[in-house]
Amino acid sequence: MLVMLQTPSRAMVNHVLWGVGLALQGFLICAVFRRGVARRFPGFAALITLYPVRAALLLILSGRIEADDYDTMVRVLGMLELALQAWVVVEIVLRLVRAAGGWTVRRGMAMLALVAIALGLTMLTFHLLPAQQPADRMQIMSGFLMIGLFAAAVKAAASRNLIVIPAGFAAFAVFQLASLAGCGYATAHPSPAVYLAWSYVPACGYLAVVVFWLVALRRE
Repeated sequence: MLVMLQTPSRAMVNHVLWGVGLALQGFLICAVFRRGVARRFPGFAALITLYPVRAALLLILSGRIEADDYDTMVRVLGMLELALQAWVVVEIVLRLVRAAGGWTVRRGMAMLALVAIALGLTMLTFHLLPAQQPADRMQIMSGFLMIGLFAAAVKAAASRNLIVIPAGFAAFAVFQLASLAGCGYATAHPSPAVYLAWSYVPACGYLAVVVFWLVALRRE
């Protein structure tokens, strides 16, 4: 359906996605703090709070400040997002290790192996993508790490929230990878309509993840 939309309708779809996303993320933030999840996972709470705040801030500032200043703001917020994502990864790793009984040489080597595998898969992903296909290496690597941490949490029979949180990020990583593959195919075999359709997948996927967290996260 999105492929058939004309430009005004695309703008409407973008505004609807933005509005629905902002509302759902607001509900999620309230739920995370009300259920006490933020107390045990402050990095996760900070990251999900950043997303709607950043979206609202950039919308408000768009066209109201100089283009260079706006680009600087986007880069700064992007760096903050990466820092918070790293915090969430460390947060989950520490809780998994604590639940397993503490650090050992074997667990330390397993974590290093996970990072190496995520790095290798990230490099492979970018090798397979067309050179002109835009993508964020750190975001992709973070996604692969979350997929690995989700698998580790399930294997360790961790607490519900310790499984649910990386599960959401892992699902979003799959949406991102699917979008990259679809957009990459549309770039290599020029098809603007197909590219447009696949470009909506991450936004719609994240809304699905937010709904999943709203339903699945429980009081700590």
